Amino acid sequence: MNTKSKIYVLVLIWAAALLQLFINSSINREEKMVEQVMSYGIDNLQESTVKAYAYYGNELLTPDKKEAIVRHLATEISLDSGYEITSKDTESGSITTLEKKGAQADTTIKVISLTGEENYGQNVQENYIMMEIILKGSAGSTAYTYKDTLDTLYKDLGMAPTTNIYMCSQTKGQLTDSETETMINNFMESVDANEIERLTLDDTLCVYGYSKNIDEYVYQNDKKVNVNIAFTYNATEDVTYIHRGIPFIDKSF
Repeated sequence: MNTKSKIYVLVLIWAAALLQLFINSSINREEKMVEQVMSYGIDNLQESTVKAYAYYGNELLTPDKKEAIVRHLATEISLDSGYEITSKDTESGSITTLEKKGAQADTTIKVISLTGEENYGQNVQENYIMMEIILKGSAGSTAYTYKDTLDTLYKDLGMAPTTNIYMCSQTKGQLTDSETETMINNFMESVDANEIERLTLDDTLCVYGYSKNIDEYVYQNDKKVNVNIAFTYNATEDVTYIHRGIPFIDKSF
């Protein structure tokens, strides 16, 4: 290899290294930004939920195989005992569920199989894995750590997960319009998001935004959204609940 060729190869190596450095930096920046926006202004955390799901292939899984899968996933997140496994058939397939209720967290792991027919009358099966961890009270502050854990677990198994984070906090009394707008603006600015849409119904205000800094998104009325904040006021309790979600609030409220 002559000198010119060696220099060319060296330039390619450096370019690849710089590209990987840029990619890693972008990923870290997104993670830090999401962590910041989800923790901003949360003084009285009630609950956090981390949910991940992904396509698991079209293999025809037996009930024993699905039970082995949920047990394995439970072990991977240090859940070794005290859980219950159930299986049931549905109109579109079957679901095997592992559940554990705890003082600090409730965990659910599901293998969902959807069945159908190909053109030649052969049964086909599409499988999905869903994992959900509901963190109670102050334990909810660790939600982002669990997101990283689930993301890594899915990717190690060769799956590309869709992950959702939800947090609910509360404040005494009903927020004024000014206080609500300040909280919305701070939430959006923290992740460099633009407000896309807001919906108001009775004592509930729900605001959707989109940030180019977050890769995942869903569609709300044909518009991309990936940050979501909502406020519900309970007059009986005289409490305002603040709901935050990325990319959306995956809870009823």
